[in-house]
Amino acid sequence: MINPLPKKANVALFIALAIFITASACIIILGCYVYQNKKKDISHAAKQQLTTIAELKVWEINNWRNERISDANVIFKNDAFASDVLDYFHNPSSLQAKKNVLSLLSATQKSYNYKNILLLDKNNNLQLALNDHEKYFGKIHSNVINEAVVKNDIVISDIHLDNKTGCIHLSIVIPIVIVQKSVSKHLGTVMIMIDPHMRLFPAIKLWPVPSETGESLLVHRDGDNVVYLNALRHIKNAPLTMKRPLTKSSLPAVMAVLGAKGTVYGTDYRKKTVFAAIKAVPDSNWFLIAKVDTDEIYATLTTRFWVTVFFIILNILILGVIVAYIWRYQQAKYYREQYELEDKRAFLYARSLIEASLDPLVTISPEGKIMDVNESTESITGRSRKELIGSNFSNYFTEPEKADEVYKLVFEKGAVRDYPLSLRNVSGKVTEVLYNASLYKNEVGEVQGVFAAARDITELRRIEKELKTAHDELELRVKERTKELQIANEALQSEITERKEVEKLIEHRTKLLEMTNKELESFSYSVSHDLRAPLRAIDGYSRMILRDQKDQLNDDAARKFDLIRSNTQMMGKLIDDLLSFSRLGRLEINMSKLDMEGLLNDVRMELQVINPDRRIDLNIKVIPPGFGDRTLIKQVYSNLLSNAVKYTKNKDEANIETGGYKEGNENIYYIKDNGVGFDMEYYDKLFGVFQRLHNADDYEGTGVGLAIVQRIIHRHGGRVWAESKVEEGATFYFSLPAKD
Repeated sequence: MINPLPKKANVALFIALAIFITASACIIILGCYVYQNKKKDISHAAKQQLTTIAELKVWEINNWRNERISDANVIFKNDAFASDVLDYFHNPSSLQAKKNVLSLLSATQKSYNYKNILLLDKNNNLQLALNDHEKYFGKIHSNVINEAVVKNDIVISDIHLDNKTGCIHLSIVIPIVIVQKSVSKHLGTVMIMIDPHMRLFPAIKLWPVPSETGESLLVHRDGDNVVYLNALRHIKNAPLTMKRPLTKSSLPAVMAVLGAKGTVYGTDYRKKTVFAAIKAVPDSNWFLIAKVDTDEIYATLTTRFWVTVFFIILNILILGVIVAYIWRYQQAKYYREQYELEDKRAFLYARSLIEASLDPLVTISPEGKIMDVNESTESITGRSRKELIGSNFSNYFTEPEKADEVYKLVFEKGAVRDYPLSLRNVSGKVTEVLYNASLYKNEVGEVQGVFAAARDITELRRIEKELKTAHDELELRVKERTKELQIANEALQSEITERKEVEKLIEHRTKLLEMTNKELESFSYSVSHDLRAPLRAIDGYSRMILRDQKDQLNDDAARKFDLIRSNTQMMGKLIDDLLSFSRLGRLEINMSKLDMEGLLNDVRMELQVINPDRRIDLNIKVIPPGFGDRTLIKQVYSNLLSNAVKYTKNKDEANIETGGYKEGNENIYYIKDNGVGFDMEYYDKLFGVFQRLHNADDYEGTGVGLAIVQRIIHRHGGRVWAESKVEEGATFYFSLPAKD
């Protein structure tokens, strides 16, 4: 039995533990800081690289455009060529004039490998073409031709997809002007057709550094869409065929055409998270996007993370050893004061226990020389620290060549985990170990050497042997236990038989319950039908008496007959509403996406027809689309808006506001009016069947409308509630589950 330490020793132990916890926390915080700092460095480097690539691509596009303009300048303001064009237009049958025109155009096409060159007159009609071409071309591109004529300058068109031929091209439009008697005269235009697949698209597609996900995109805006002008890397498509709506604001392409600049995070067309650099192409409506998947950018962080975790755990273990040492030291000191001999033995025991619990640790230089060792290393090799330092580390393994190979592997991969090797003691004893090593660097990132640990697995092998013995004993016990389980299984089978009998009884009672429900439905229909007949008779005979014998009735009798008719009609409506309420529980719900604003407009028109004399101002705010049964949700809006109109009848104008918003996993919709409102003290009666919070003589109704609303919304998995103050109007809310 260990005697308790004195109070003074306990205080020292508490201080040591406090230091251990504080230092461990500092090490963890430092490790997290190093990891996050590395992540920031990688992000910064990625930003710089993507920005540089985007600027390079834009420079290449500008350079390409400038080269095309330089080519066009050979034709633009060429007086000799303009004279030849004038001669040809005056005399199209002149072979010499045609030859003079085609000479320059053919030379230009051959020199720069253009797809085609066209000559059009001032009415944009095709006059000459180096290659076969449709005559409608000038009419289709009249906008860019007119722009070149107005500016009297060279204009490069946007990339165009010919719907008839399926070809993709862009054009350089060159106005042909001749000066006669100091007056400039527009003769026509030359259109150089360029195939962007020749140089433009390959220059955009080429990624300057090795990357599995790096990609350059050229996009422009077309109405409410963004159009990808070049072919994509990760999916097969043709240029100008992929479009995405501007509502997809997470796409870098959408961000670009909406005005974003610099580097951004977003989701690309593959729904992958990417890091992108955006840059506008000058003198055009094009935008260049250079992007890389964030998974690729941060791939190198995995190794850094585990190295950081390793060093954190290692430092915490070292601190733990120090705390354990302090505790053992205090215990040994106390026993030494009490019993000198026992104190000495306890100290030696504690010391040997600490040394036995530590793995051999070695620091190795880039040249493979040992720089430092711990006591466990001295013990396992049988050599002193002085003898070990400066020697080749692989000399102490049974297979030096294999140890050297692992050492080189550390420099290739950055770390090695659980590599099996064997250490030889000076006495000849061999110890199996698991070798773990990683590179360590200085503050500027230069490799200083390798930090290695060898875990002795001799004990592990012994435990494996004991486990095998225990496994054999366990198999014997399993056989014995199997007999007991067979007996228990027979009892379980008996219990299962009894449960099956109970299940049959439950199934029988379920069928009886279904029959009862059907009988209740039949009863409800019969009651409603049988009650309607006498009610119609009462109302009909009362109406005939008032019509045929009105002159024989005094005012009081006529009033009573009117009351009879009014109450029979009210009772008929009560029966109809009650049946509608009961049927809601059995109706099949057909779920679909709902245009809530369209539903509201339908209900508004119906209310205006029902209440032609009322001034109804229905203000529909922003409202998200819903998901549910269109007929039932329309009935919800109809009931709630009818209530709003009914309880604002004392107002000159019914001001009703409706809208909605998303909150969490549900969409919330509301209807707000300026009516009489109600007292929240009676809120618990609001959605009950036949519960009314106002006088029936003042406001007509059966008291079933809100109960129907509640049942419909509950069947959709939503909820209904209201807020109000007397004479300050009421706001009714209902929710529907949100669907992506």
